Amino acid sequence: MRMDEVVNKLWKWIAAVLLCVVVLVGSQLHERGQIAVDVNKIVYSSEDLTIMRNFLREVFGKEPDTTITVSSDKVNQELLSFVAVKPYDSGYLLTFEQPIPILAIENGLVVYTGHSKNTGKTISVYYEDDTTVTYGNVDSFSLLPYTSIERGSTIANKEPGDLYIKIEENGKVLNLEETLEWMKEHTQS
Repeated sequence: MRMDEVVNKLWKWIAAVLLCVVVLVGSQLHERGQIAVDVNKIVYSSEDLTIMRNFLREVFGKEPDTTITVSSDKVNQELLSFVAVKPYDSGYLLTFEQPIPILAIENGLVVYTGHSKNTGKTISVYYEDDTTVTYGNVDSFSLLPYTSIERGSTIANKEPGDLYIKIEENGKVLNLEETLEWMKEHTQS
C-alpha cells in the first residue's frame, strides 16, 4: 500500500471516529436537555444518512473499485423460506421453522442495534441503495452501530419463530406486496 493511500485511509478513520463522537455527545446533551436538536432522529433517517455518505465521498473521494463481478451470487435465500407472514408494528412478522442466518444483501452501514419493546433484539441496516431494513426478534447479533458491512456478511441469526422485518425505501415503508417483491429481488439476484 502506498503512503498516500495509508494517509487517506487514516483520515477516513479519524473522520468516522469524530462523527461518532459528535453523535454520541449530541445524543447525551439532548437527553440532558442542554440542546433542542434530537441527534438520533437526524442520524437515523435515510435521507440524512444519504447526505452524510455523499458528503464524505466528496471529501475523501470514492475508492476505485478493484473487484470485477463475474456473476452475482445469491444472498440470503433462507429469508424466503418463511411459512407464514402477518402485519406487525409497521412491518411484518415472518415465521420460520428452521434457523436462518440474516445476511447483508448489499454493502451498508449498521445504524441501530439494541432491544425494542415491540421487536426484541433488533438491528437496522442502511444499504447503499438508500434502503433501510430493520430486523427484529433476532436471536443474536454481534455488530455495533456505525459498523460497515459487506454484501453476504452475517448480520444476525434467527432461530425458529417469528422474525420482524420492516423495509424503508426513500423514506417510505413498503407494504406487504412491495416487501415480498423486494425480498425476492434482493435474495435471488
